Amino acid sequence: MRKIKAKLTQENIKGILFAFLISFSIWVYSLMNSQYNFYFKVPLKIIAPEKFSISGRIPEELDVLISATGWQILNLSFLPKTSNCTINLNQNEIVNNKIILTKNDFLKNIQLSVNAQALDVNPSTITLDVGTIVEKVVPIVADVIIHPRENFILIGKPIVKPDLVVIRGRKELIDQIDVWKTKRVALEDVFEPLRKEIPLSDTLRSQISLSTEKVTLLADVDLQAEKEILDIPISIEGGSLPPEHIIEPKLLHAVIRTGINKLIQTDIPTLEAKVSYQELINDTTGIITPRITLPDGFYLVSLNPPFVYHWKRIKAKMISQR
Repeated sequence: MRKIKAKLTQENIKGILFAFLISFSIWVYSLMNSQYNFYFKVPLKIIAPEKFSISGRIPEELDVLISATGWQILNLSFLPKTSNCTINLNQNEIVNNKIILTKNDFLKNIQLSVNAQALDVNPSTITLDVGTIVEKVVPIVADVIIHPRENFILIGKPIVKPDLVVIRGRKELIDQIDVWKTKRVALEDVFEPLRKEIPLSDTLRSQISLSTEKVTLLADVDLQAEKEILDIPISIEGGSLPPEHIIEPKLLHAVIRTGINKLIQTDIPTLEAKVSYQELINDTTGIITPRITLPDGFYLVSLNPPFVYHWKRIKAKMISQR
């Protein structure tokens, strides 16, 4: 018998790979053209009726059951932010100061980034409380964390411009708001003065409208510098030192820190170490920690000594011999 040895030639390998690629392509094509049902999160935006505000449990997103092909699912995955559900409540009837949104309201207002069909939605109903709109001016608070680069320092507190915002919404809700924060922002490795546009917080934005969407954050960051201040006198806050009371030492030394430019440009006023009169009178330990008030943008690094000794002279009664 004759042995037949099968040898794989380069042409055989190419043929096998070509057949595999054809089969794989057909499988992928079939897979991507098949119809699937799946849940997809769609952002929800509700536009309140004119001159009215809304409140209640309003989700930021809806879970929508969608019937789509594999290609459409792929597009939705890459373009999720272009899909939305926007409901204008001017067309809805207000009954007993409430508006009820049903599944049909959601389904007819869902806009998908692909030509797919929305089958169902969760939650299926939402009840909204409707109230009269009022306005209020509140300060803006910067919810910002700034981490300067090593050996640099943040001078003073960051400020925002504008520092006030007009909020509009339901009276019961507006009355509970005293400030409006920016979105939380963390800034790392900052080594120079900062000017950055940041958005305001979007908390309760479906129930409250704002007169501005963004503010400008200003912060002074500079190379840090230190200065030693000698012979700081001690003063009694709210009174004077009674004659029988003694505090020692009477002069303190301090090291303060700020930015190098601020240190050069600012004439540092005479500092005082203050001790409260009531604290002095009520002292039972003999040790009091003084307080130093610094100009804005200056920070106390150390105080030497960090406390003063306090005692009171007591006159002894003379005892006469009999």
